[in-house]
Amino acid sequence: MSDDMQHSFWHVGDLVWGMYQNTLFDPRQNVRLWENGAGELVGFAWRDKHGTCVQVAPEHRHDSELLAWMVAWGEMRQRGAMAQEGAEPVYTVTAFEDDFPLLELLAQQGFRRDEFYMLHMRRDLSQPIAEAKLPEGWIVRPVGGEDEFEQRVDIHREVWHPSKVTLEAYRRMRDIAGYTPECDFVAVAPDGTFASYCICWLDTVNNIGEFEPVGTRPAFRGKGIGKALMLYALRRLQAHGMQTAIVCCVGSNEPAWRLYESVGFQTYNRSFDYSKRL
Repeated sequence: MSDDMQHSFWHVGDLVWGMYQNTLFDPRQNVRLWENGAGELVGFAWRDKHGTCVQVAPEHRHDSELLAWMVAWGEMRQRGAMAQEGAEPVYTVTAFEDDFPLLELLAQQGFRRDEFYMLHMRRDLSQPIAEAKLPEGWIVRPVGGEDEFEQRVDIHREVWHPSKVTLEAYRRMRDIAGYTPECDFVAVAPDGTFASYCICWLDTVNNIGEFEPVGTRPAFRGKGIGKALMLYALRRLQAHGMQTAIVCCVGSNEPAWRLYESVGFQTYNRSFDYSKRL
């Protein structure tokens, strides 16, 4: 993985999943782009219910003026939500723990670090990948045709309850450039039940594959099903020419990061929430 990715929040999969996982997110209202005089993208800010995330091109990481504009845009949007929707008078920005230019700006503006943080993990796909081991009669495969879409949505909604993912949104996402149907995997029990699932996203420019989202139904956890699913998916990423796999999870979710570590992922950075009252 290049040094540029050390402070990158966004894989192409994050962008597609973030915009199309439900029909409620409006990128025209919640994503702002910044360009230089030549019309080249130098950064963007993304706002959702969790807070604001700012992403700048590596060569602009120390541009304090650009960072200030991006943070100010997020605050303006939060104040608008407070007036229109009764949102909490708290403004949150996400930052990597070693992104010192952004951290300095946030400190100057009175932000304080919250307890919530995310682990950013990676795996070198040139290293050996163990064989996926499943109980007899189980199989890992891509989601099939239209007749399986509802069950695929149901497993996501059960794992991530409450979820805004709908059948309509899932159908729409499957038609979006960047989504690869053969990388939308499910672990299927002998009776046809979807027990675990993940989507893998392909960055064919940097050869980085991402897992987003990953989940196992509560009734099937602790049985090695999620691990077998991920090992299978890692091999498929390798077959697609990916050199690195990445995944993120909430730092307090020990079962998740233990699973990821068990298939070879290691933490390469952490991002924290920084908040202030408005």
